[in-house]
Amino acid sequence: MKFVDLKKEYLYFKDDIDEAVKNAFNSGRYLFGSNLERFQKDFSSFIGKKHGIGVKNCTDAILLTLRATWKEGMPIILPNFGAYPTAVAAKNITSNLYYVDVDETLTIDASKLPDDVKGGIVIVVHLFGNNCDMEKITEYCKKNNHILIEDCAQSTGSGSGVHGDYSVFSFYPTKPLAAMGDGGMICTDHNPEIFEKLRFCGYKPGTDNIDVLGVNSRLDEVQSSILSAKLNRFTVLNEKRREICGRYQQIVKGFRARKGCVFHQFVVRLRERATVIESLDKEKIPYIIHYKKHSSEVPALAGVHNHVGFRVNENCLSFPCHPFLEEEEIQVVEDFLRRFKDYEI
Repeated sequence: MKFVDLKKEYLYFKDDIDEAVKNAFNSGRYLFGSNLERFQKDFSSFIGKKHGIGVKNCTDAILLTLRATWKEGMPIILPNFGAYPTAVAAKNITSNLYYVDVDETLTIDASKLPDDVKGGIVIVVHLFGNNCDMEKITEYCKKNNHILIEDCAQSTGSGSGVHGDYSVFSFYPTKPLAAMGDGGMICTDHNPEIFEKLRFCGYKPGTDNIDVLGVNSRLDEVQSSILSAKLNRFTVLNEKRREICGRYQQIVKGFRARKGCVFHQFVVRLRERATVIESLDKEKIPYIIHYKKHSSEVPALAGVHNHVGFRVNENCLSFPCHPFLEEEEIQVVEDFLRRFKDYEI
């Protein structure tokens, strides 16, 4: 059993991918061509935004969005639990970070958003494919004059990405919509011109002038063609994850899922996690600990508000739920969960 099986995913899309890649190579243009243009348009339309800007990865997508929106002195509010690249991008901009606890959905606790912080940027993360409470969050941002960025790196296809001023996506090979390499996207209804410059060193399109300092961050033609080949059918894989995790949820609660959750991971909070892991190792069932530290507890990522009230890092454990699990493998995980369900918090 594998925790994720990228080879089986390739074989599922093989004919479409092979044809798309062949056409991309035969075009003789490998950057800023028709494949990127088509994918940007189709993907942003799928999300529900007017514009899409393809970049190298989701970390770049966050960093460039912050560089386009952040002004001196602005605070950045973000969740204190999740993949570190979100916090890495924010810390590259400022140390004026306000970390907020997650709740039992493992997404940012909207009730803990600070009312005394105004005029900043809020980054919410739809962690493990689970949607944040966007109704409360958008209301909070309007009330406090915050720019809202949705980090949808793990939630593509959940309905996320439409509420924020900007939404960012990852096409890392393990993500719901996956490239066969790296890739990311910024989606927005605002004028995309600043991102066209930022992702290409800062050049003003059509000129030799650099009027803003940018970076090299490009979604290439080959990855764009692969993503386009998958776009119309990848949601079938999300449905399979939902089906598998629905079976698991008949045995254990797992994290509290909101409508639309695509279960990028199936996470259970467990007491005596080390004991459970010892048994998983003996039975050769793969697992991952997401994530071992809260972001603010990583020294390089600390901000101005680093309180951790809900210590989910000490008990979270992720079980296999990828859409290519065989029935026998699903049953093995189900049997394990039955035997250890009393360990669930």
